Amino acid sequence: MTRSRSPRPRRATMTDASAPTLIPPTPGTCATCFYGRQKTSDVGFGRLCRVHHPARASDTSPRGAWPVVADDDWCGEGFDATNYGSFSPVVVDQSSSAAQPVWIAPNPNPGGTLTHINAPGSYLVRSGTGWITGITVNSMASGSATMTCYDGIDATGTVIAVIDVSKSNPSPQTAAPWGFSVGFFVVLSAGASGADVTIVSHSV
Repeated sequence: MTRSRSPRPRRATMTDASAPTLIPPTPGTCATCFYGRQKTSDVGFGRLCRVHHPARASDTSPRGAWPVVADDDWCGEGFDATNYGSFSPVVVDQSSSAAQPVWIAPNPNPGGTLTHINAPGSYLVRSGTGWITGITVNSMASGSATMTCYDGIDATGTVIAVIDVSKSNPSPQTAAPWGFSVGFFVVLSAGASGADVTIVSHSV
């Protein structure tokens, strides 16, 4: 009898989409480092490393103010003098979670309630505090009509927007997200026959 083996779990590698990418450093030497400087007045002292502040600021001589380094030295820091590439490894986070957008309102995809309106009338979409994250006018009214949006539980609330859903306006412009504090109430005016609207709402 042959025993079946479970497949081994695959090890995560640096090529995985969820793993950070390591950018290798530029080959570093003091001869090519931006901070490795040598002036005419420094002759006799060699190349001076100016990546850090002087260890002995009270000593005004070049040797005392800045450490002397050989061209093939490298402290593990600094930048290339020509292309400014780092001499140290740089980690770039390319994981999928790092690419997620930041929402100041609820994400419009999960957790929203869809309200479908396709006839003239008054509609309480949601009571309490929340957000409208989408209003889509699927089809226009056969005549002249508007959809008035209120922050409230009836038409006495504060007007948020008046959207023209008439036939003469084939591409009504809407904006989202909209916040409301009392509720969200809409009135689709008389003459709005043929209009079809979808509203996505969220509670807080």
